[in-house]
Amino acid sequence: MVKNKYVKKCLIIFFIIYCYQVQNVFAHKGHDHSHDVIITIGKKTFAHLQSVLSAYQGIYEHFIRKETEGIADLARKMSDAAQQGVLSEPEGPGRHMMEHVFEGAEELLKAGDIQEKQKAFATVSAALFPFFESWPNQLKRNGLILCQCGNGYYWLQSRNSPAVCPYSFTETSACSDIKEIVK
Repeated sequence: MVKNKYVKKCLIIFFIIYCYQVQNVFAHKGHDHSHDVIITIGKKTFAHLQSVLSAYQGIYEHFIRKETEGIADLARKMSDAAQQGVLSEPEGPGRHMMEHVFEGAEELLKAGDIQEKQKAFATVSAALFPFFESWPNQLKRNGLILCQCGNGYYWLQSRNSPAVCPYSFTETSACSDIKEIVK
C-alpha cells in the first residue's frame, strides 16, 4: 500500500514536469526559434521543399557566378513552392519554417540591389537551417552540405562543389573563413 502510494506520486510528478516542458516548447504560437525542436514535415510539404531547394540552388549558383539576371524568376518559383508548402503543412514547426522561406523568397523578389538580395537569401538560408540540422540525412539525400562563413551567414550548396560564400559579391569582400556545419 505504501509503495503504491509513492509510485503514484512519482508518476504524477513526472507527468506534471513533462506537461510543463511541452508547454514551454510551444509557448508562443508560430515562434519556435529553438534549434532543440525537431522540424518535421509531411510528404506533400516535402515535395514542395524539393522545389524550394531546386530554386535555392539556382539562386546560389547565380550569386557565386556574380550574376543577378534570373534571380527574380527563381525567387518566384521558390515563393510559389513555399506558399504551397505553407498550405499543405499543418500548424507547427514545419509550417513555421515554410512561412519563413516564403517571406524570404518574397523579400528576394522585391530586393533591388545585390545587398538586399543577399540579405533575403540569408533569411531563406536561416529558415532552412533548423530542418537540416534536425535531419542531416536529408543533406546527403539531396547532395548538399550546410556551410557557414566567418560573418555568421549560413547557406546550402552542392556536396560536389568547393565551398564558396554567396554573400561576398566583390573580390574585396571575399570570405575566406568557411566551415561545413552539418555533414
